Amino acid sequence: MSEPEKKGSAWPWILVPVAAVSMFFVLRQCRQSLPPADHAGSSAIVEPAAAAPLPEVPPEAAPEAAPASAPAPQ
Repeated sequence: MSEPEKKGSAWPWILVPVAAVSMFFVLRQCRQSLPPADHAGSSAIVEPAAAAPLPEVPPEAAPEAAPASAPAPQ
């Protein structure tokens, strides 16, 4: 009267760990082969062309810079 139990496939139990371990090593290799950030950053940045220059704010209208914070009294 009851249905026989369906058995799942064993392939996901094999493929998922293998894929995870291989992805770990692929990403680790990619990370090691990247150049340092200071060398890659200067050539990779492309500034967008400005259609019109931004208006300058007069010095008297700009908010004053916050004074350097003094060390907290102990």
